[in-house]
Amino acid sequence: MPRSCTNNRRRKPSSSIPQWFWLPAALGVVALIVPFIGMFTAVAWPELPDLLTTEAATDALGLSLRTATLSTVLALVLGVPIAHLLAQPASSRGAGWVQQFFYVVITLPMVLPPVVAGLALLTTLGKRTPLGGLLHQWGIDIAFTTVAVVVAQTFVAMPFVIISLTGALRTRGMEYERTARDLGASRSRIFWQITLPLTWPAVASGAALTLARALGEFGATLTFAGSLQGTTRTLPLEIYLQREVDTNLALALAVVLLAVAMVVIAITTVVVTQTPVADHTKSSDDSSLTQDQALLALARVAAVEPSTASISVSALVNERAVNLAAEIPTGAVTAIIGPNGAGKSTLLNVLGGALNYRGEIGLPPQLTDLRVAWLHQRALLFPHLSVADNVAFPLLCQTKSAGTWFRWSRTRRQIRERAIAQLKIIGCDHLANRRPHQLSGGQAQRIAIARALMIDPDLVLLDEPLAAIDSSVAWSLRVLLKQQLRSRGCTAVIVTHDLADVRSLADQILVMESGQVIAAGSLEELMTRPPSPFTTEFFGLTTTSTGKIYRPEDVRVYTAEEVADRELASLSEDTGQCLRMQATVVDYPPLEFSNTALVRTGEGATLLVSRNAYTAGSLRPGERIYIEVPYFDSVTAANA
Repeated sequence: MPRSCTNNRRRKPSSSIPQWFWLPAALGVVALIVPFIGMFTAVAWPELPDLLTTEAATDALGLSLRTATLSTVLALVLGVPIAHLLAQPASSRGAGWVQQFFYVVITLPMVLPPVVAGLALLTTLGKRTPLGGLLHQWGIDIAFTTVAVVVAQTFVAMPFVIISLTGALRTRGMEYERTARDLGASRSRIFWQITLPLTWPAVASGAALTLARALGEFGATLTFAGSLQGTTRTLPLEIYLQREVDTNLALALAVVLLAVAMVVIAITTVVVTQTPVADHTKSSDDSSLTQDQALLALARVAAVEPSTASISVSALVNERAVNLAAEIPTGAVTAIIGPNGAGKSTLLNVLGGALNYRGEIGLPPQLTDLRVAWLHQRALLFPHLSVADNVAFPLLCQTKSAGTWFRWSRTRRQIRERAIAQLKIIGCDHLANRRPHQLSGGQAQRIAIARALMIDPDLVLLDEPLAAIDSSVAWSLRVLLKQQLRSRGCTAVIVTHDLADVRSLADQILVMESGQVIAAGSLEELMTRPPSPFTTEFFGLTTTSTGKIYRPEDVRVYTAEEVADRELASLSEDTGQCLRMQATVVDYPPLEFSNTALVRTGEGATLLVSRNAYTAGSLRPGERIYIEVPYFDSVTAANA
């Protein structure tokens, strides 16, 4: 009997880790754990309470806890700003080298022998040194005092905070900070309300390592602060002195030091691992529309009245080789299209004030101060805030916290109520108390739209906002965007690579190529006279070998029988509006994958024609047909 094929299936490995890793990993764990086991077995546990209540033990333990805590606070106060400065992207290659140099120097104490670190402090702050002598004249003595203990611990432990936080900031990026800045947040607000909450795990981890390192500091403290009971003799120093005099007391103090360090690290580990887990049972978008429903809804949106006022842009960005000259009509939606690298995002950044340029932006008289809102491809909702708090964030950035606590609390409550009202308008008020990780992609982008419009902007900048959204959800969002922009009378500029965005949203189109705006006009104008091969392809047009531009769906197909019935056998002419010619169907993909067929004319030209219910039966490979191709102006004529 043949063996079942299922018996030959191999189970997928549960891990990508090589099997041979187990041996060195086990040896490493043994090497780390066995010494602690040996120490625990040597401790005189029955005598532990008496040993730890001696004067020397309590003095050393109290001094270590006080100085290590203060050192950790100082390391956070000094190290967090340093980490943020080191994590900033370098503006130039030279600045990058300087940044790396300071990173090496600042983290050097972590790898130095502790005695060397203590010697460096002593030769800098000792009484016989220039700086130490000057401080001594002012009545400030640091060496061989409790202050010296704190200085030594901070010096050797602060790099742990810097390395932990710098790595986290570089890995996470600064997208949320840029989003908060676009929403009007000040730099201080961004740090306290966005950066610090999002990097809290790294800060907590760095603080725990700093505290543990400060508690265990020995060499630098002994060299710089000495060993005076109750003044500079910390727990590690007491252990070192007692190991020859009273081994039981030294072991008891070592157990206490180890226990404190383990508790600190364990608590921090629990805090760090309490991160939100994505809710895989989240609901899908219940407001999705089919394309037909969306088109009907878009048709009902009131058309914009032609505006004579506009925002004029004249800007030169040398580092990007972009020279911009454009007019953005107010109260309308302007779409920017063009190939990659054409300067579309540069124009958006210039309008948003996020890029330095030479030139000016001219505002119409009714716009004395331009309020700008951004909407990016990713929703970038702040993960530590609820949906309602995300929507309320832009208004909170504009509200000063002056006045009594009651007044400020009432203002926050009013802003939250307004945010929930905005959520109700877009049909998402039931999501007010959810966190971003509990939303679907379409829901998150709806919330981002509500947040961007919360400040009643004069100008809305949309950077491919629907590119990462499913097509059915994207149509719903197009309807929502157009309704919201029309109802508020906003001026909007959208960068997109999707013709559906242009057809459904844009009142005007700017075509950019090679860092310049090469054409501007309505969809009908640019489709009739496409200014470049890119726009021809973007609008779904096709170019014949003679430079005629046509839409495949406009081509009329005549079968051989129709030609005979209508006496159209002489179809081979250019009427000035269309081409008439004989053709042969070459091939076509299956109907479920494409709605076009490939045909070859009698002159050898290859063209695309549309397959639909009318022509599907006629467009079989090898079929002789006649075609009528209505065309537009040629690319050459359009450029002229």
